[in-house]
Amino acid sequence: MRHRKLQGIGKRIAVGMVAGTLAAGTAWAGELGSAVIERLGKVKPTPLPSPVPEDKIRLISSLTLQNKPSGETLVSFEAADFGEKKNGTFRIIAIEQYSLIEPQADALQLRDEIVRKLRALEKDLLAYVEIVGPPRPPQKIYETAGAGGQPLR
Repeated sequence: MRHRKLQGIGKRIAVGMVAGTLAAGTAWAGELGSAVIERLGKVKPTPLPSPVPEDKIRLISSLTLQNKPSGETLVSFEAADFGEKKNGTFRIIAIEQYSLIEPQADALQLRDEIVRKLRALEKDLLAYVEIVGPPRPPQKIYETAGAGGQPLR
């Protein structure tokens, strides 16, 4: 019973550490400016008894870049529309996933420009890695700490 209780505490500590790290990263990122938000005007209200007026905004909510050493690259992202109420709260209106793998003919030139900009960002990120420190190889299971912070033998 005590072992399960300790496992639960360990999980809560791990979740707390991850949440704290994300919150700190989010707070720091806010110092550099917020996400690029496109203002789209007023939301067309749905037929409710008393619709609340909202402004419609759009932003890129997620961006994924997956590179392989063989040279293959996958770029996908998610765009989201939100309704912004006067009190500063938001509601999701629509979310859509996009990929740069097979763009429409009229989007080819823009896709190529996006990839050029992503390659420049990759160079900056690699320079950042050089400053902060290179990736560490994964530890083997027997090298990780066991109970009480002691190495397993």
